[in-house]
Amino acid sequence: MTTFSKHSTLLLLGLLFLAASCGKSSYSTFSKPEETYRSAQEIAELKKAERQQRRMAKKSGFFSKTKKKEGLVKIKTKPARNSRSSKDAVYSSKKVATVISTARSYRGTPYKFGGTTRVGMDCSGLLCTSFQAIDVKLPRTSSEQSRYGPTVSTRELRAGDLVFFSSTQSPSNITHAGIITEVVNDNEIYFIHSSTSLGVKEDNLFAPYYKKNFIKAVRPGI
Repeated sequence: MTTFSKHSTLLLLGLLFLAASCGKSSYSTFSKPEETYRSAQEIAELKKAERQQRRMAKKSGFFSKTKKKEGLVKIKTKPARNSRSSKDAVYSSKKVATVISTARSYRGTPYKFGGTTRVGMDCSGLLCTSFQAIDVKLPRTSSEQSRYGPTVSTRELRAGDLVFFSSTQSPSNITHAGIITEVVNDNEIYFIHSSTSLGVKEDNLFAPYYKKNFIKAVRPGI
């Protein structure tokens, strides 16, 4: 073999080695002794399939730019629903959460006029008992409770606000009270109260009966 032919052969082998060491493929240019034997055609087909997979993954945007080598998937999360629940239904403080948790612990307790225990509970008694959990003493009657804090509109309601009703639909004759527990949207605002028929339960403020008899809402300073 001439000197020129030897140099050409060495140059060609060097280029092939460089391509094998610098390529991004998971497969070597040639089968190695410790690997399962593959022909040159098989290796070429595997590399082609690998390149196609990378192109498809990059095009679809699933691979993270910073984690592509590890093959980690980029998870796209949807933003929180833009509703009143994401803003107003979140309890404004630990105190409000405690009040609501206490009120909910009485769910199923039967109604009893003047009651403030698990044996029986009336509507204003539920409010008094729930707020006692954070050392806040509310007035005992629903009429007095309706003046415990500034008035807020239904569009401004949030968890912990107090709501009041009148069976005669008269602002001067408050006959029922409850505590807002969750604001989902403009048509779903839930409150907990002690109803005369079913005891302590949660209802939608915009259910026909309560919507008809709703008088006002106030926000206690807690």
